[in-house]
Amino acid sequence: MLKSIFKRDNSKICPIGKIQCPGQCIYADIMEHIDLGIIVLDIRNGKLVFQNKFAMNFFKVTTSPMDYNAFISLLLPGFDKGVYSEESGKSQTLRYKDRLLGYTAYIISDEHIWIVIRDITEKARLESIAEEINTMENINYIFSGIRHELGNPTNSIKMTLSVLKKNLDTYSNNTILEYVDRALTEISRVEYLLQSLKSFSMFENPIIQQVNLPDFLDRFLFLVAGDLEKTGLKITVTLSPEAKYIRADPRVLQQVMLNLFTNASDATTGKDSAEIIVGTLKKDYMICINVKDNGCGISDERLKNLFRPFYTTKPHGTGLGLVITRKMLTRMNGYIKIKSQEGVGTTATVSIPEA
Repeated sequence: MLKSIFKRDNSKICPIGKIQCPGQCIYADIMEHIDLGIIVLDIRNGKLVFQNKFAMNFFKVTTSPMDYNAFISLLLPGFDKGVYSEESGKSQTLRYKDRLLGYTAYIISDEHIWIVIRDITEKARLESIAEEINTMENINYIFSGIRHELGNPTNSIKMTLSVLKKNLDTYSNNTILEYVDRALTEISRVEYLLQSLKSFSMFENPIIQQVNLPDFLDRFLFLVAGDLEKTGLKITVTLSPEAKYIRADPRVLQQVMLNLFTNASDATTGKDSAEIIVGTLKKDYMICINVKDNGCGISDERLKNLFRPFYTTKPHGTGLGLVITRKMLTRMNGYIKIKSQEGVGTTATVSIPEA
């Protein structure tokens, strides 16, 4: 059937002319044997025109074969209402029986829709494992900051309340208020640290909201700076007044920043005058966060493989951190770029839509 579609008007559809393609259509043969599911729907006449063997294997049924209406209902549920025209060309997923399918539908004319289908079950399983491994790695890193930070405010609150209790009858109202405010400040500090414990899972559906970027960075650096500076690592912050509000999920962004700081910290280990410079700037409709270190840097060859899963040069690394970082940023309509020079340092630039 597909051969007849190609041959019906070769000058418009088939790249091979009629003289070169007199009897058989090589493109129809490719469609039949390619390891992707291909479905062609005739939307004008409401017919299933073609499905290759891989598509048939995806949608095996025990009663009757899938027809035009079944595919429209399953893959393009909003098509009859005109909704799908806005979604043409966008990747979607479908849980079908025990498989996870990724598919993209293309409205190529007033007559036909082409649907390309992939089995992404194994890919999704590996990504899930990768996220869990990377999460466990980051737990140790962030706990080291929380562990000692919880002790300081707790002791401060205890001391403040003890002094206040002993002198409650002699202190003036203003002095009492001062001690109460001091205790509340320390409690807020503990509260933020406890909230940070909720940030370890990877959020499949980010809750996008307006985020005050300077406030976010201030809280994040408060969380991680203590341990880093104890190792002799200096943190410098330069914020642009124009880069103030972004649209992001602060929990996901914290995980992204945690990955970048972990990499920067590892790269500067053992280096004299080690430094991480955090900067922000506005570029068009995006807000950029730069995390720059003066560490060992990355060679051009390694730079090409940075976002390849399980590629790592760290003795105990998994090669998953940057892969997951990019995936999380993509879910927030953002992206990441890495520039590096071996022996000089690395700059990671995270770009997120401006609010």
